[in-house]
Amino acid sequence: MRDQRGLSNGVQVTLLFPVAFGMLLLTLQWALVAWADASALAAAQDGARVSAVMKGSEAAGESVAREAATNGSLDNIEVLVSRGAVLTTVTVRGTSQALLPGITPAVSKTAEVPTERLTRS
Repeated sequence: MRDQRGLSNGVQVTLLFPVAFGMLLLTLQWALVAWADASALAAAQDGARVSAVMKGSEAAGESVAREAATNGSLDNIEVLVSRGAVLTTVTVRGTSQALLPGITPAVSKTAEVPTERLTRS
């Protein structure tokens, strides 16, 4: 008689395949959120640099940030620009692409740079 200990190959595959597939989906979801996170940060930095220059404006910074964020990694993009006398702040918010239904990972990144201005020395 054959040794009957352990699981048959079919049972092992049936039990382990969903676990392996779930790990693959979680890894892919993590990669999509990381891409969206990096895109939002780059867009916020670009918008802050454009807004903070001597002749810059909030509208110009918002336009540049929104254009940089539209690379396919973010949905529902929202750009907030605040250009003060000393500091310019740009926040880019959105949602990452989702592989699984019902999951909407939110992404928000902020960049702050000094506003260029003339000062007396």
